[in-house]
Amino acid sequence: MAERIANIILLIEDTNQENLLRRYLQRLGHDNRTMRPLRAPSGKGSGEQYVRESYAAEVRAIRAQLTRTKACLIAMIDADAAEVDNRRQQFERALRDADEPPRGPAEPILNLIPRRNVETWILCLNAAAVEEANNYSRDARVDAQSIKQAASTLFSWTRPNFVLPDFCVASLQACRPEFRRIPGDE
Repeated sequence: MAERIANIILLIEDTNQENLLRRYLQRLGHDNRTMRPLRAPSGKGSGEQYVRESYAAEVRAIRAQLTRTKACLIAMIDADAAEVDNRRQQFERALRDADEPPRGPAEPILNLIPRRNVETWILCLNAAAVEEANNYSRDARVDAQSIKQAASTLFSWTRPNFVLPDFCVASLQACRPEFRRIPGDE
């Protein structure tokens, strides 16, 4: 059973990101009731912009909660046509611009950055051959069942000492340490 976390904030762009993270967290033993998705409002601009612009405020809020309870922030933003490192730098810049200290190595704040989009990860986790430069956002193979299977595979792939298969995409490999920031996830 997972260590009790009172509040898990999911700062996300879309439903596929939310569903993958929810299923993954459930696989870890977390309760759906502790998860609060903050998703970009449909029809009000881009999802990545919403996540990027909300990030610093949510980091500040989670840090305030950590003084009295266990909490976790999971921010997921697609790299889109940019490089993963560009998005990572945008998160860092957002904290600097808001006069917030950088993320500490043990803080329960995850920055998950799939390239090109989360559908690339979902397909990869289901052993489909993918190229990170390609856009799979409307791929018909991504559905509720494939997301459920992807979350189960993600759970396996993020376990300590698990050897990733050769077909694992670089952005997912790079994010593996981020998953260890979830409190109680050994």
